Parts: sequence; C-alpha cells; structure tokens
Amino acid sequence: MIQKTPLNTPTRLFSTTPASRFTFTTLKSSSPFRLSSDKHAHEHSPSNDDAYYSPHKPKRQWPPDMSKLSPKHQFRLERKYRRRAALKYARPKFIKTVTLVQWGVIGFVVIYAVLFMNWDTKDTPFDGLRENFFSGLQGVFSAPTPPGPTKKANENN
Repeated sequence: MIQKTPLNTPTRLFSTTPASRFTFTTLKSSSPFRLSSDKHAHEHSPSNDDAYYSPHKPKRQWPPDMSKLSPKHQFRLERKYRRRAALKYARPKFIKTVTLVQWGVIGFVVIYAVLFMNWDTKDTPFDGLRENFFSGLQGVFSAPTPPGPTKKANENN
C-alpha cells in the first residue's frame, strides 16, 4: 500500500531497506572443487557463483580421501552413493513404458512365428493350432451359409 506524504512523494508502509546480497568472507580457493589457482582474483568482487554458496563449514570433506578410510567405511560410502544415484536417476514411467514395449515385441514375434511364419517343413507342431485359429477366424468374418431346401416328411403323405 502506498501513501502520499505532504511533499507528494510515495512512501511504503513496509521496510524499505534494500536486501543485501550475500557476501562470502573466507577464501574461495579453500574448496577442493575450485579450478582457479588465482586465490585473490575474485575475493572482493562477488560473481553469480556466490549466490548460493553456503557460509557454513561442512561436517566432512567431500569427496573423502578413500586411501585414508577403512575398507568397511569405503564400502559403506559406495553403497550409500549407489543407492542415492539409483534413486536420483530412477525413471519409473520410462522403465514401465520400455518394459511394456519389450513384452509387446516379444508377444508379436511369438504370435507371428506360431501362426504366420513359413517354416518350409511339411509337419510342424503348430499346424493344428494354425488350422483351428484360421478356421475360427474364417467363421467369425465370413457370412453364414444360406439354408438349403428342406423336405418335410409330412407333406407327401
């Protein structure tokens, strides 16, 4: 809400203190992930990289020095990383779609091989199945045979 003062200058009812940008006070080169070897180049001029840099010191160094860890602790960290990576990169809809497509292709190949593929042999184990399938299909899609003339036994007597 804006109110007019006697000088006709708009003022705000809420705080007008500008939000100060976060500044990082310790050396940036202390991070093991910084590529720059120049320690003081960016110390006084904040850049876009500083916007989300945490001011809190981490509990542990990451990535840890694996040579200093026991095999049990190394295995524990690797297992944790594998679990987190699997959760992060899991795509349930994509995996479900791929699985359904794979089963569809498998079903199509099996049906084609059993019913339609020419095996170049006289007797195949699928001949009876093919005959039953195609006779049933022909019965469903063909017109019924017209009724023929019937003789009544009682008319001649």
